[in-house]
Amino acid sequence: MILITDTQYLTNQSLQSLLISYGHTVQIVTTKEGLLTHLQKGGVELIITDYVMFDVLSASDLIDIRKQFPRTPVLVLTASINQAQVKDLNHAGIRNVSLKTDGREDILLAVEAALKGRKHYTEGVLDILLKKDGAVEKNSQLTKSEIDIVRLISSGLTTKEIAVKKQISFHTVMTHRKNIFRKLGISSSPELVMYAIRSGLVENTEYYI
Repeated sequence: MILITDTQYLTNQSLQSLLISYGHTVQIVTTKEGLLTHLQKGGVELIITDYVMFDVLSASDLIDIRKQFPRTPVLVLTASINQAQVKDLNHAGIRNVSLKTDGREDILLAVEAALKGRKHYTEGVLDILLKKDGAVEKNSQLTKSEIDIVRLISSGLTTKEIAVKKQISFHTVMTHRKNIFRKLGISSSPELVMYAIRSGLVENTEYYI
């Protein structure tokens, strides 16, 4: 049985119809509890989900489910995904990703690959992976001083400690911090740390996020 977990009615119905026409048994669930119930009963061959749209299922929930049920493959079928998200999913053992804009044959190939336990990215996802990393592009927006500040914030130093270490004023560090957040489009230090890891400004072995 294939479980479709999405909150979009048209996606659910069209995907269910497509898979049934190719001989698959399909169920639709729209809650995390429903998904877990089916998994605990057994017999689930594949989970197809858009974790971005599946409101009650976060990426971390999806990773936890993958750990609990490692023999049940997951195919992420989403309208939008970026390079960092694909890499995060891959790191978590979720290596089957397709786009909702993919054609019928591409989606069917993705389903068959997932059922057979083979890693598979459709052409649209591969295009995203092959593009220059957005984080690297953003790095070019930062000055050398701002990149130094990013690294120091990521290392856990406070604004005051950074000012002392760099021998600059507290106000100057705050100005750098505001400019960095504005340029990168982020709003918190945890987001900045994740950015620094993904862009290679710091070693991810130092963090357990």
